[in-house]
Amino acid sequence: MERESAKRLITARWIVTMMYVGPLVVFQFVGRAVRPSPSLDPQTLGVLAAVLAVVGLTDYGLSLFLERRFLGRSRAGGSAAPVVTAAFIVSALGASLAVYGLVLTLLGAPRWGAMFYVACALHGFHLIVRWPRYERAVRDTPY
Repeated sequence: MERESAKRLITARWIVTMMYVGPLVVFQFVGRAVRPSPSLDPQTLGVLAAVLAVVGLTDYGLSLFLERRFLGRSRAGGSAAPVVTAAFIVSALGASLAVYGLVLTLLGAPRWGAMFYVACALHGFHLIVRWPRYERAVRDTPY
């Protein structure tokens, strides 16, 4: 059973990686290919960017909170499924930052969009740094 859980976590790691790399690569091409004309005035774009920045910071904090909850549940519940679930939820919240960047880019604010792409990449890097916690949670799960 332990080997099967380790395999699931390896598979989850590949999926999570693609959840970050896919949007960061594809959205760059979409943003450059579409070349939108600014449809909103600069003040409105600035307000929208600020709102999305607050939402993005909330997403980041929520991802850390949910990660801790799910990994704790794994140790208490004797199942590795919460670890894989945590990986997917955390990476979905991180990838949402790239979606915010694409929205701003398509609305005519590519510099604001780039800020969100960088935030997405930092979130992904931060998940890589925290990944040993996932491995420990699977390894420490009683079977």
